[in-house]
Amino acid sequence: MFPVIERVLYRLGYFVPEVRRMVALQVVIVFLSLGLIPLGVWARDLSIGAVLGGLNFFALARVIQELVFLRRGAIVALLLGFYIRLFLTAAALYVLIVMWQISVVMLVLGLSTVVLNILLWGMFHCVGRTSKEA
Repeated sequence: MFPVIERVLYRLGYFVPEVRRMVALQVVIVFLSLGLIPLGVWARDLSIGAVLGGLNFFALARVIQELVFLRRGAIVALLLGFYIRLFLTAAALYVLIVMWQISVVMLVLGLSTVVLNILLWGMFHCVGRTSKEA
């Protein structure tokens, strides 16, 4: 779908093709949201949410690949990384909402671009597929 982005992502360590496609679609969504910034403050807040959601999505996509090839003892490192990312996201949300007082609605809309990504990926992935169930 996005061959140039997928080649870069492959070099960055996204080796599973379906994960790489989802991450490539999220990259496109984040850049599209960044293009909205000149439209005003609400667009800036939406872009901040999209970037924050995208960064979390990129990290989780990396973890999913590692879980497929899980080695003994690696679960502690994965959990530690998950909780560190969770704490950093919570701290970023605190700063954004409480200190900078950005629009919570637009922030949540930006964060929901990850859900949009998953829905779009599912639609593109399932188009043309037919299966019969017993």
